[in-house]
Amino acid sequence: MEFNLLFFVTVVPAILLFGISKAGLGGSVALISIPLMTVVMPFTDALAITLPILILADFVAVYKFRKEFDLDTLKLISIGAFIGIIIGALTFKFFSEDVLKLIVGLMGFSFTFHYFFLKKNKYLAIPKSKIKGSFFSIISGFTSFCVHSGGTPLSVYLLPLRIEKAKYVGTRVLYFTFVNLVKLPIYIYLSMINIENLKLSFYLM
Repeated sequence: MEFNLLFFVTVVPAILLFGISKAGLGGSVALISIPLMTVVMPFTDALAITLPILILADFVAVYKFRKEFDLDTLKLISIGAFIGIIIGALTFKFFSEDVLKLIVGLMGFSFTFHYFFLKKNKYLAIPKSKIKGSFFSIISGFTSFCVHSGGTPLSVYLLPLRIEKAKYVGTRVLYFTFVNLVKLPIYIYLSMINIENLKLSFYLM
């Protein structure tokens, strides 16, 4: 991979956007990170390079929010996510880059729609639901595996619950730590992660 000006104006900002999103400052701004990186590399390389960086950020966040989470909700969505990840792993080879980019676009559209819906109904709290929680966490696990964009489907379920803010953030942090750790050995098994892109991951940390 050539480290030219185009690399630095696409990949570095993309990693920064992931960091902003992980810090809770940018909502789903990281949705554009992977498409931005594909300007200079294949989609699968972009996924592989960013995963170790996401895991490192997860570990930092887990330490901060290790005592703040909703255990019942975390159990439910983690099971759903695991199912979604397995579905993603089994079907990933059938998706072209165009389809993967379409998934990212759909996540962006869904986030925008959901944002305005919540803004309109900001005082409306919805009770927990095993069916909804399982459904949206399966989608979240699937989209997280395929495009690192599991936050939007998860938010569709979590935000309307009106969980106390620290517990909401902690639940998301532990959830995505679990999700990314499950994805790691599968990415390796599928030969998405190799020595070269692993080196680049460490350079970008």
